[in-house]
Amino acid sequence: MHLKLKSKEQRHACFWLCYLFYFFAVNALGNGKLSLGVAAITVCYCALIFYAVYFTLHYFFRKGRLLMAVVLLTCFYVLSGILVYYVLYGSLGLQIINNTYTVSSSSFRWSRFIQTFIVMNSNYTIMAIGYYYYVEKLREFNEKLAAVEKQLEAESNMKDSQYTTLSAQVHPHMMANIFNHLKKKITPNDPGLASQIGEIYQLIRFYMDAQDVAGASKILLSDEIAALERYLSIQEQVEIDPFYIQLRCTGNLMRFGIAPTTLQTLAGNLFKHADIWDREHPASIDIVVGHRGYMIHVKNRKRPGRQTMPSHGVGLRNVRKRMEYLFAEDFSMSEIQDEQSYELTLRVEIVKN
Repeated sequence: MHLKLKSKEQRHACFWLCYLFYFFAVNALGNGKLSLGVAAITVCYCALIFYAVYFTLHYFFRKGRLLMAVVLLTCFYVLSGILVYYVLYGSLGLQIINNTYTVSSSSFRWSRFIQTFIVMNSNYTIMAIGYYYYVEKLREFNEKLAAVEKQLEAESNMKDSQYTTLSAQVHPHMMANIFNHLKKKITPNDPGLASQIGEIYQLIRFYMDAQDVAGASKILLSDEIAALERYLSIQEQVEIDPFYIQLRCTGNLMRFGIAPTTLQTLAGNLFKHADIWDREHPASIDIVVGHRGYMIHVKNRKRPGRQTMPSHGVGLRNVRKRMEYLFAEDFSMSEIQDEQSYELTLRVEIVKN
């Protein structure tokens, strides 16, 4: 039967318990009057020194707060010295411990007191420092190992993505030839439809560039908005009933970037789940660019009755992941909804150190 200690607390408790019996056995060889209770009190004091030093190093020294670490350790050693004095020579009723374990007489001598204090504190201080550096080295090793694993995973995913993209890629020239041929055939009879075919080709090119692994991962807000307007204009010809989506933009759209097809994903969700056919309550996409970043706010009424298309949240999860990849902690995304309405807010605020 194997005893498995899963948590760090269990391993520490087991160590100090084993150390208690070791401490008792070693010191009982030279002092037959030593009891297990006295040994337990002494080991608890040793553990107090160990954890006081370790946690001071962990929470202050590791973060560069050297002065605070020195002040705390100084205060601890002063209190520890006072405790040792009163246990050995004070009137706390612990002379029985002194007479049976620590000292042979209760007369105070600085040399004996300093010797006892240094022995009790230095050993476990050194032990705590050694354990702290062991934990730090282990943490650094685990972080490097995790970084290597993530890099290998990213490289593997990149190869898979490249293969998938290349295998599914349609050459733009072939697409251009097909659409140009259709435009020439249709233009004499239906110029509006021919223009729509040209817009569809431009939108397909935009999607192909966005999905190209070797392409840009970030484009200007102005380019993304132009693609969204092209998408909405095509949908106006596709949808049987007129829809109402207000697109409002303020600020300098040339200042900041965005992940390609982000706005198309948000607009696509409106066509799937929103009530966009009510003229009195149109859906809205507001893009506000400020000094440090921009905000995208989508607001709509929910489609009444049963949803015609199920919502799996895949599109929004992809948007969040791509934007977090580009902007990390500078990006945030929040949702507010009730039974009748839904709001989505994306914020990019560049914080410079």
